[in-house]
Amino acid sequence: MSGVATRTREPLWSEVAIRRLLDTTTCPLCGRGQVLSERCRQCGADFAGGVGAELWDASQSAVTALRARQAVLDRVPVVAPRPVAPPVAPPVAVRAAAAPRSSATVQSVLAVAGAGLVAVAAIVFTFFTPDLTDRGVRNAIIATVTLLFLGGARVLVGRGLRFSAEAVGALGIVFVALDVAAVAEISSDSPWTAAAIGTLLAGAALATLAVRFGIRVWLWCASLALACVPVMFGFGGPGGFAGVLGWLGTAVAASLLIEARRFVAARFGGRLRAEGVTLSIVQLVALPLTFAATLTSELLSLSMWTYVGLFAAVAVLAGFSARHPWSGFWSFAAGGAAVMTFVVLPVAALPRVEITTWLPAVIPLAGVIGLLVVGGIPLPSAVRRSAFLGGAIVGVAVSAVVTSAMSAGIVLATLLGVSGFIGDATDANAVGGVTVGLAALAVGLPAFSWLQERRAPRSEQVGADAPALPDAEPTIPESSVLLGAAPIGTRWLGYLGFWYAGLAALTLVSTPAITLWGRIAIGLALAVAAGAAVSGIPRLRTANLAVRVPVVVSAHALVAFTAILSWRDPELVVGAGVAIVGALAVISLALPARTRFVHVGVGYAYALVVFATALTLQGVGALAVVCLTTSAGALVAIAATFLSRVGARAWYAILVVTSVPFVLGIVQVVFERSGWTALSTGLIFALALTLVITSRPGLGIAVRSLAAAVLVPSVAVVVVCLGAQLLAGSGSPVVLPVIAVVVAIVLPTTDTVRRGLAPRIGEHDAVRVRLAIEASTLITTAIAVALALVREAAGLGTTFLVLTIIGAGAVAAGLTTRRRYAWWLAGAAFTGALWCVWGIAGVTEIEPYLLPPAVAAALVGAVLTARAKRGVPLYTAGLAVGIVPLLALSAVDGPPARALGLIGASWLLVAIGFAFGAVARRTGGMWRHAWRLRALRIPTFAAAVVAAAASAVQGVRFGLGLDTAPDALFLTCLGLGLLGAVPAALSARGLRTSALPTSALARSRWLAAPAIAYVAVAAWASIERDWFTIWAMWSLMLVLLALVVVTSWRARGRATTLPPVWFAFTLAFVTAVVAWSPRELRVEWFSLPLGAFLLIAGALHLKTDASARRTIASWPAGWPGSWPLLGPGLVVMLSASIAATFTDPTTWRAILVIALALVAILVGSGRRLAAPFLIGIVVLPVENVLAFVVQIGRGIESMPWWITLAVVGAVLLIIAVTYERRDGESAGIAARLRDLG
Repeated sequence: MSGVATRTREPLWSEVAIRRLLDTTTCPLCGRGQVLSERCRQCGADFAGGVGAELWDASQSAVTALRARQAVLDRVPVVAPRPVAPPVAPPVAVRAAAAPRSSATVQSVLAVAGAGLVAVAAIVFTFFTPDLTDRGVRNAIIATVTLLFLGGARVLVGRGLRFSAEAVGALGIVFVALDVAAVAEISSDSPWTAAAIGTLLAGAALATLAVRFGIRVWLWCASLALACVPVMFGFGGPGGFAGVLGWLGTAVAASLLIEARRFVAARFGGRLRAEGVTLSIVQLVALPLTFAATLTSELLSLSMWTYVGLFAAVAVLAGFSARHPWSGFWSFAAGGAAVMTFVVLPVAALPRVEITTWLPAVIPLAGVIGLLVVGGIPLPSAVRRSAFLGGAIVGVAVSAVVTSAMSAGIVLATLLGVSGFIGDATDANAVGGVTVGLAALAVGLPAFSWLQERRAPRSEQVGADAPALPDAEPTIPESSVLLGAAPIGTRWLGYLGFWYAGLAALTLVSTPAITLWGRIAIGLALAVAAGAAVSGIPRLRTANLAVRVPVVVSAHALVAFTAILSWRDPELVVGAGVAIVGALAVISLALPARTRFVHVGVGYAYALVVFATALTLQGVGALAVVCLTTSAGALVAIAATFLSRVGARAWYAILVVTSVPFVLGIVQVVFERSGWTALSTGLIFALALTLVITSRPGLGIAVRSLAAAVLVPSVAVVVVCLGAQLLAGSGSPVVLPVIAVVVAIVLPTTDTVRRGLAPRIGEHDAVRVRLAIEASTLITTAIAVALALVREAAGLGTTFLVLTIIGAGAVAAGLTTRRRYAWWLAGAAFTGALWCVWGIAGVTEIEPYLLPPAVAAALVGAVLTARAKRGVPLYTAGLAVGIVPLLALSAVDGPPARALGLIGASWLLVAIGFAFGAVARRTGGMWRHAWRLRALRIPTFAAAVVAAAASAVQGVRFGLGLDTAPDALFLTCLGLGLLGAVPAALSARGLRTSALPTSALARSRWLAAPAIAYVAVAAWASIERDWFTIWAMWSLMLVLLALVVVTSWRARGRATTLPPVWFAFTLAFVTAVVAWSPRELRVEWFSLPLGAFLLIAGALHLKTDASARRTIASWPAGWPGSWPLLGPGLVVMLSASIAATFTDPTTWRAILVIALALVAILVGSGRRLAAPFLIGIVVLPVENVLAFVVQIGRGIESMPWWITLAVVGAVLLIIAVTYERRDGESAGIAARLRDLG
């Protein structure tokens, strides 16, 4: 102890450096003179402005680094020298005395847990014992326990057991709080006042004792308590304003306590950082609550002068608090509060006037004036100027919120045509007030930025008697954003003024006193003027981007605003539209040439809209308007394609705009078809064909491919529209076969198209065009088939004809182009035609629709495979089509016969799979190519596994009562599961033997998983409220848990093919939940076996070598340490009982949880295992909290409970204290816990 004390008193070079760095009176440049008013009288150094703030920030960063380094040095352990070594020098002995720090964490945990349990036992005995109802006796017991804990902390610290003393002392604080609450409870006057007096006395006493005995937790709690005393007095004071003063007093008290901590810091050998941070948080919370307290109903009528005083007080307090932690934040708050004082001042001083007429102008003006004032005043050295100005700017931003919001509301109300916005704010007076406020911001912010720029260079100059400085202009980085750190730091405020100017212009255009055409003219004139200024004035054209952007954006906003206004009067739309397009052309000159294509596209789109509007005003129908607009756009696009003067980007913009009305016309085809649509679509076809065959430079492959993809759908749309125009009835029986013929012609001729285009556009582009035509043709095919199916006029006969034609075209494509997809398309088409025949014949069962094509596909695939062709995918698809839909239908609709058929198919597929393996071993004669069928074994066995799932599906249906089940429900479902599990297991074996030994499939652990899952899933739904079923399900859980242990055992040092442990455990867990669901057995019947088996599975690998690659599937093999191996089992074992304590509280369950936690702690400490130790430590408070939540005495008897807690707490306290006393002699638990696994 003396060694440690001597060490803390030794002067360190880092402490000397820290004192020099934080010294604000001695000049850091010459080291001799004193700094007064930010200037050294000895050498003339001037630290005002940005350089002083930057130097202070750098000094604080250096102090933080030095303190962090010293903290690391304090934690460096020093091993005691061996007895044979020479005598140890005194400095080494001093450092060795600090070694116990390394194990303090675990000792504190043990002490806190033990003392906490004893404290809870005392609380249970005092408050929950039925026979103890006298208040005086209860308070006496609390006081006695308080003295015992405080005295025990004093005794422990006197014996050198500091960490245990801190833990016990912290619990003593809890009982001190109970004592104060008891005093407040018996007070007859004001409980808050009595509590404040008690807190004041207790806090002062604790602070005195903390300094006297060196117990840190007492000092921390005393600081927090003393800081809260003013607000407690405020709550007990008369009137609501006392609460406001109370919160403000708490903030002041916290700041003063932070200042006072330096006087006792030496007693604790540090800076008392935790106390400083805590009090700073208290101060940070108290200041907002000071203003929140003024919002109560009785204080809403407070004079605005009160808020002026509050903001001024906060500004002063924050400026004083800049000496404390979080200096930057308090400097920021000081600047913001100072500006807010100016903002509130005119509201308090001026007479009450209509809010919408003066408030939007006065508040921003006052904020700007405040910013200019606080930006020029000198600041204390502790206040960071950069943060201070940042807070001031935020204050201005707050003052501008109302005006900006009203401006946005006025503009929005004008756009929406809403009147009476915020108290008729759209009248001329309100718009004028908002405009004045925005003008104040637009002028004031650049003025502040200009003043800061002029102030900073002067701050760099030195006094007349100072040495001369080099004659060079200071270089200011453009990237600086620190407010006040340099002139550029506030330059962005000047740029912000341009944005406010643009907003003022929009507000002016919203003035309702001006006629609509006048507002449109003003807006367009301002926009044109802005665009012309940026493009025509050389200085503005080369100005900073931050200057040009708001001007250009405002010009665009004005154009958009006037465009919206022009639609208020239909007579102005066409004329204003022409002017708007011209304004866009002028504005585009202010932007780089590479971006003007956007204006071309927007202007062209608006021109088409105006053209459509003109047609509408002439009485043209809606469909005709869309089609004529599309036609005009197509003609313009075709012309632009052949005009080389039109740039590539502008050309693309025209094409994109032209596509919009075309898409609208295509959408209208769904609802209405006519010759107008045929006309516009035909022109779009011409445009697409032009884009496909043109060799114009700049045409990308994406556009050419998109145009090629439009060709066939355009022809189809033209055919549909002409059919609707020319045929009297429904055209589906005629049109759809014609489209099918088009498809059948196009598909076989795509290679011919490619060969024809290749000399003109290149082979690469020709291939892409072919692919686009084929893709669009296939999409057209799908749409034609869908229309044939959904339209009643078509019928199955038309659908049969369409599918037959498409199938024939696909066969032709397969023969001519040798595209593999063509044969798939042909098969699908002919299958659909077959289905049409079945539909005409009235067949309703699903099997005739699925099984013939599925079997045919599988047979064709097998033949192709035997002939060394690529037939495995087709074979697999055939099996999937024949099994998966039937399995889904079996789950949804049954009947049992379908499920039994699938199970039989599973057995049959298993036999076929093994038969493929047998014939593959034969050679000669007809079997000379049979070895190729071995490639079909894997899909065959996989299909068998899928088909076997019908057993689990049917078991679930029996259990849920969807199908009529036999009397022995559980045995029936279990038998079905086994009936499907056997072929699934055989298939898993066949899959493993069929795969290559080095493949992932052969090494996979998931092959046997379906077989196990089928048994469990089939049995789950059969649970009933009878003991045979419950115990049988419980036995199934044990079987699955045994599989968990077996899997873990087999994974020791070698690979295993069993499913991962977590998979089997998940099945066991769900089985346990199912068995518990009838609520006949307590949850411990399931949670304890689950946790025990999982613990065994993990414990089997505690002494095995760790693996470099660890995955969830490999657990527990290769996982090191107790957390991954024992943690899951402990959590499973304890969590259910802990949760049940809340839902079904019983005394034996609570004692069981505490006993298991104690066993885990003892095992963890004895075996050096971190997981059981820490989990047990965590379980103790959680269980106690739940016991209190469910109210001890209702389901948990108080006497057995507090006796258990007292015994367990005493055991933990004895362990903590004993091993802390032995820490210097032997390792013990506290030191060994550093090595826990």
